[in-house]
Amino acid sequence: MRVPPIAGLAVLAFTLAACSSEPSDNQAAASIEATVAANQSSDAARGLPKSDVPSPAKEAKTLPPAFLGRWGIMPADCDFSRTDTKGLVTVFADKLSFYASTAKVDALTRQSQYKMTADLNFTGEGRSWQKRTTLELVTAGTALVRTEQSPAATYRYERC
Repeated sequence: MRVPPIAGLAVLAFTLAACSSEPSDNQAAASIEATVAANQSSDAARGLPKSDVPSPAKEAKTLPPAFLGRWGIMPADCDFSRTDTKGLVTVFADKLSFYASTAKVDALTRQSQYKMTADLNFTGEGRSWQKRTTLELVTAGTALVRTEQSPAATYRYERC
């Protein structure tokens, strides 16, 4: 059985306090508290990943991991060396990034694990607008179909 590092440090502090004749019980307790507090300091400061659990409100606007990544209409859209990738969409957890615009997820309705309807707030080229868009993973998750409403339009992307 593996002992958590904090528990090991607490045992070490108790052992050191017991071996010393000078420190009082209050000093030993203060030492233990300081050791535990130091080990509970920011995970990010110690180089560990942050383990924040998203709030339910934020999670309700978050696309599942299967949707995330780079998707291109044409194979050339997936070429990192090109600057004219007008058919590329990069899907993040809370937004979609296109060639000349970005769309933040305002609301998300999960119809299944492979199909979502999102209310998107677009900004780009000095304008802003809203669209309701359906995102659906097809062909075993290797293709993404984006269907917009008002005006109706459908785009098919392949995973880069």
